[in-house]
Amino acid sequence: MLAGISRCFLRVAPLIQHQPTTLATASQLEQIHRRGFYRRSGRNNEQDEERNSKGSKSDIKFKAGAPLIALSWFVTLKDFLGIEKVQLDKDPIKDKIKQSWLDRKFGKFDSALQTLDEVLEEVKERGEELPITRVLDEIANTHYQKGDLAKAEEYFKVVIDRLMRLHSFRDSSKEFIGISLKLAEIFAAQGNLEHAETGFRHCLRKQMQVLDEHMKKYSISHGAMVEDRHRVEAFGPEYTDPIALFGMALEAYAHFLVTYRDEDRLKEAEEYMDEVMKIAYQIYGGVSQHTITLINNFGAMCIVQNRFELARKYLEIGIDRILHINEAAGLIPGYYCNYAEALWHTGNREKALEYAKQAVQLSKSLDGRTQKYCVDFQKSLQKDFNKGKGWWFW
Repeated sequence: MLAGISRCFLRVAPLIQHQPTTLATASQLEQIHRRGFYRRSGRNNEQDEERNSKGSKSDIKFKAGAPLIALSWFVTLKDFLGIEKVQLDKDPIKDKIKQSWLDRKFGKFDSALQTLDEVLEEVKERGEELPITRVLDEIANTHYQKGDLAKAEEYFKVVIDRLMRLHSFRDSSKEFIGISLKLAEIFAAQGNLEHAETGFRHCLRKQMQVLDEHMKKYSISHGAMVEDRHRVEAFGPEYTDPIALFGMALEAYAHFLVTYRDEDRLKEAEEYMDEVMKIAYQIYGGVSQHTITLINNFGAMCIVQNRFELARKYLEIGIDRILHINEAAGLIPGYYCNYAEALWHTGNREKALEYAKQAVQLSKSLDGRTQKYCVDFQKSLQKDFNKGKGWWFW
């Protein structure tokens, strides 16, 4: 499949620089590095060595309640994966929809669902099918973000059925592909890996076809010699959205391969992420918070799955660039902790300790929980580092 992707990118991106973006919260970092503490402390050594060589499949399920798709690309695509063509500006239900978004943002999922249930009854009374589908999609996404994957699957399937049966959407439409990506992730979290991989590959294949036609159109209409960066600036989301959705599909598939598949699929995941970085560079440029998020999310996932060499490769891309991104200032301590974890497990322990100490210093302007996390992480690393020096170390 990658051969087709590479051919497509001959037109899509000229790039060669990479970099990373958003960082985990303190609680997410704790989940990631708790595993590192146990591996470094020497407890259960035999089990740890086996996990380090094979990757820990027992850790897979902990991600079930934390969907990854759209974390890196969601802000760019905005409502790109929602059901469009429903104008709410003059509709009295718009305030309720906005309230549900706000509740979702702050983790008040039950409140959001209650609001959306009320909206659903209102639009049903009107008998307008597209608004009904839109609200059902909002409900599905709320369950998805909440981590109630069974409910999310149920509602997403209803939405897909309505899209095709009532609204004549095709399986190559952006709405269909967006939902299919989420369903694939749900299948993976539920252990249905073959269905999940089929879903990811279907999304990639369809969006590659869409992107191929999209790029041909711009080459014919605006000249083949127009540089991609100029098109991004000139045409905005009209030009970048199909490319970004393709990047989202690649990123999601790479996460799947690292999390659920064996060592022999890592090279494939790496190739997909390299293409994702090309897309990010084309759309966002060389220094961007969005790109930092891409790298950090993938690096953190690699750490969780004991793929430390791969984690180090991507985290290293953004380790200096993150310092030049004002919006990413609050992300730096956690990013440094991730990088330190990857360095430790790839044999560079002194450098790992150095970054852990820097994380502590940089966290002093942040919230108390992040500060405590960084201090605890640095202490744990220092303790294990001292053990390695032998009994004569003071």
